[in-house]
Amino acid sequence: MSYEQIIYDCFRRHGLTQAAALGFLGNWYCESNCEPYRLQGDFSPYRTASKAYVQGVENGSISKQQFQNDQKGFGLAQWTYWSRKAALYDFWKASGKALDSAEMQTEFALQELRTDYKALFDFLQSTNDVFTATSRICREYERPAVNNIDARYAAAKRIQNEIDLDGGGDEPEPEVDHSLKLRTIDKNCEGFDETLLLKGLLLCRNYDHVLEDLWDTVRQFQADFGLSPVDGVVGPKTWDALLKR
Repeated sequence: MSYEQIIYDCFRRHGLTQAAALGFLGNWYCESNCEPYRLQGDFSPYRTASKAYVQGVENGSISKQQFQNDQKGFGLAQWTYWSRKAALYDFWKASGKALDSAEMQTEFALQELRTDYKALFDFLQSTNDVFTATSRICREYERPAVNNIDARYAAAKRIQNEIDLDGGGDEPEPEVDHSLKLRTIDKNCEGFDETLLLKGLLLCRNYDHVLEDLWDTVRQFQADFGLSPVDGVVGPKTWDALLKR
């Protein structure tokens, strides 16, 4: 089952109208491509940084404090503000589901609506107007820097023709492959996706001087963790150490 279908079915089960659920889908398509594992700024074909971020939070190498304060948009709604990410973290922990569960994140959005957006939530339980639902979700719930409501509405109408509006049944969520197939990289690989991931992982471990010299920082990390050789080449052993708790 697609993420769009899971999100739609969840909203409908919890009392939102068809128009409201489609309005959320249009917004979330423009925010995250409806990918619950999506990390802000990750446009790589395999979402390498996004998957590593989820893995880091789930295994504890990225702490709650880091997660809530890093100002990185995450998930379906691209939650960014520290208090909302802290609440998402707590909701995820209590849910027993994966951090990148579309259903869990949709249920968290519903909790936010009931608690902090009561007037909007009431409207979304009665509206039959997809455009107005899309517009209000954008302006009141998402509040992006640019209110590109026409693009969000167009996405909602497209998705309307691609999902089962009567419900998608009980198929499980699509699984995300978290087994990262990472290449060995060194100072000659500045343009690789893995290089961006490497910088992010080192920053998450408080190696802030990565911004001055990435490869010197790699050597420092290798020395700190007893890896050999200390050569600034990031191969399987160094990747493994970076991705573990």
